[in-house]
Amino acid sequence: MFHLTPAERRTADVTSATLRAAFLADVDADDPSRKEYVDVHLKELDLSQLVVDGSDVAHVTFREVTIDGTLDLSESVVSQPVAIEGCHIDRVDVTDAVFERTVDVRGTEFGTPSASATCLRARRGSFERTLRISDTRFHGSVEFAHCSVREWLNVDSVTVGGRAHFPNVSFGTAQFVSTTFRDDVEFVGATGEYAIFDDIGVDESVTGIDLSEGSFERLRVYPATDLECRLRDATISAGDLDQPDTGVATYDLTDATVGDVDLECEPDTFDRYRFYRTRFDGFHFAAYRDLLRSNRWRIHEYLGDSDESESVEGLEHTYLEAKQGASDAGDSETASMFFVRELRYRRRRYAAHAGSTDHSLTHRLHAAVRWMTNGFLDAVAGYGERPGRTAALALAVMVGSAFVYPASGGLSTGGEIVNYGSHGADAVLNGLYFSVVTFATLGLGDVYPVSDVGRFVAASEGLAGAFLTAVFVFSLARRVTR
Repeated sequence: MFHLTPAERRTADVTSATLRAAFLADVDADDPSRKEYVDVHLKELDLSQLVVDGSDVAHVTFREVTIDGTLDLSESVVSQPVAIEGCHIDRVDVTDAVFERTVDVRGTEFGTPSASATCLRARRGSFERTLRISDTRFHGSVEFAHCSVREWLNVDSVTVGGRAHFPNVSFGTAQFVSTTFRDDVEFVGATGEYAIFDDIGVDESVTGIDLSEGSFERLRVYPATDLECRLRDATISAGDLDQPDTGVATYDLTDATVGDVDLECEPDTFDRYRFYRTRFDGFHFAAYRDLLRSNRWRIHEYLGDSDESESVEGLEHTYLEAKQGASDAGDSETASMFFVRELRYRRRRYAAHAGSTDHSLTHRLHAAVRWMTNGFLDAVAGYGERPGRTAALALAVMVGSAFVYPASGGLSTGGEIVNYGSHGADAVLNGLYFSVVTFATLGLGDVYPVSDVGRFVAASEGLAGAFLTAVFVFSLARRVTR
């Protein structure tokens, strides 16, 4: 009765229940050919809420089948392998269905060009083996919310005209190859061991692929053209985030956790990857050290569009996470640079709080003091990361003081007063000698300032010397141990 035309079935009073019973009888038959439906035209086929478990594991094959309405397998349990080849089916519903063996769809057309409704619905569907879809066109949307594919989800040479909706889908390996999406693509909350998007394309009107909140042991993205890939709050243990041969691919990694991921970028294209409050767990900063150095260790700049604008607090947190990630990876130089950027954004936060009327006066005063302290430590030692800056400041203090002593009443040495008027240029040498021993707190010896101003400068230089020496030793030790 499957090979009757729709009109002949109406004449023969073949009902949906009759077709269901005939299908189950075919599945139970020992003849494998009865499980093959070739060149069949149906108005619809309701196989919902069935247990399809034949006497063998031969394929249930639909070849060159036309179904004007819905192929309904919702809430069914199918133990046979299923093959759909060269068919034209308006809608398929496998909501809450369980397929215990491989499902293979190839060369098939779902939906009609004039309609954009959902033509494949697989909400909470469970595929215990592999789901393979190839050389197929979906004119409408596909719905795989909360669907599970235990082994392979293989989509090859497929066009999806409507939305591709895969929220909270789980899989072993998902592979989308040479696939074109005409509308939004959503994989929010997806989880899988291995996800591959190779040679994928999206229309210009499509916002991109949303992989936010997903968790992937390995993720590889190889776009065919311009692509925006959202990975907010995602966890990527390893993978590759590549660029197309022509066009620009942007990756928003806000609040994501990034592991051993390879980026395809140069100094002028690093801003195609957004690192904002991103956690790094095994990311190899050392491989991008020259690139980061060229960009002055800025990682937050982003070329693409983002749903969230940057804040000073967010940037401070960004470089805190980057510093920790680089340190955990053993890249001390990169960790040092990120540490400096973290504290500079912290200084901006203090400045913002000090000038904001939203905070109490006590909080604002405290923020102002912290801002000044932060700025002083940056100027003096680069937050302990620039011992050369401390050495330069120490030299400036000694030389500057050396010029002050002869001009402020002079220095008493060997019973005579040394100043510019009596000794000229030699006074500078005496001043430099006294300045060095004072800075190093070695004592005044046989040279000492005559005036109160000179003695004040000497006392100040001694304090500065003790402080800068301690800072220099700390910074040098910190630098060496890094």
